[in-house]
Amino acid sequence: MIDRRTFLVGAAAALAAACSDNGVAQQSPTSSVATGAPRSTGSASTGKSSGTTAAPAATTRRAPGAPSIFVSSAAPTRNQVALTFHTDGDLRIDQRLLDGLAGRAQITCFIVGSWLEANPTWARKLLDAGHELANHTFTHPTFSSLSRAAMATEITRCRDLLVKLTGSGGRFFRPSGTDDGLARPSAQILEEAGTAGYDYVLGWDVDPVDYADPGGALVRSRVLEGVKPGSIVSMHFGHSGTADVITGILDGLDGKGLKAVTTSALLGVA
Repeated sequence: MIDRRTFLVGAAAALAAACSDNGVAQQSPTSSVATGAPRSTGSASTGKSSGTTAAPAATTRRAPGAPSIFVSSAAPTRNQVALTFHTDGDLRIDQRLLDGLAGRAQITCFIVGSWLEANPTWARKLLDAGHELANHTFTHPTFSSLSRAAMATEITRCRDLLVKLTGSGGRFFRPSGTDDGLARPSAQILEEAGTAGYDYVLGWDVDPVDYADPGGALVRSRVLEGVKPGSIVSMHFGHSGTADVITGILDGLDGKGLKAVTTSALLGVA
C-alpha cells in the first residue's frame, strides 16, 4: 500500500512536470530556490499535513492534496512580465491605479480577505477590468509565525470569500508578512496551500518596496532596473507613489519590449 508521503511526493512530481511543459520556472516543493541564498519564511515540517484545511467547492482548478509548487519567476522565453499587487488602502488611490492600467495591462491582484469583505464590489470591478484575483490571506498576519490550524483558517477564509463573490478562489496563494520573494516557503505553508486547492504559492523576483513609500520616481526605477522577461513584480494598492507612476512603469516596459500580463498568462496556465 502506498503511504501518504509517497503519494504526495509522486503527485507533486507529476505536477512539477506538467508545469515544466508550460515553461514555468518553478521550484520543487522539496528543493531550495535556485537563485541566491533565500531566507525561509518558516521552519520546515517533516510531519504529515494537519488536515485542517477543508477542501474547496468550485474554487481552484485542481483537486486539493499535493503541496503547492513555489514559483518566483517564469522561464524567460517570452517578452512578458507579471505585475502583482497586494490589495489594501484608500479606494481613491486604488481607483487611480486601475485607471492607469486601463487598456494597457492586466495584473494579478492578491486579495486580502478583510479588505474585500469591506469592499465586496471590487471583486467584480477587478474582474471586469480583465485582472486576475488570487489569495493573500484574510487578515494579513505574519503568516510563517502561525500554527498550522491558523494558516488553514487564513487561507480558507479568503478562498471562501472569493468563491462566494466570484465563483472561484483563484489559482495562486501568497503568504502575507514575507519580505523576500525568492525565499522558498516552509513545507507546512506549501502543504496547507495545496490542501486548500492552490496549484502555486507565488513569490516574486522584483520588489520596489513601494509599501515603504520611497517616492514614485524610486518605485519606477526599481521596477524597470530589476525587471526582465519572466519577472514577477510585487507591488501594492493604496500607495500614492505607485499609483502616480504606474503609467510610467508601463511606458518603461514598452521601451524594453515587455508586456504586462496576468500571472496565469505568464506561466502559461491560463
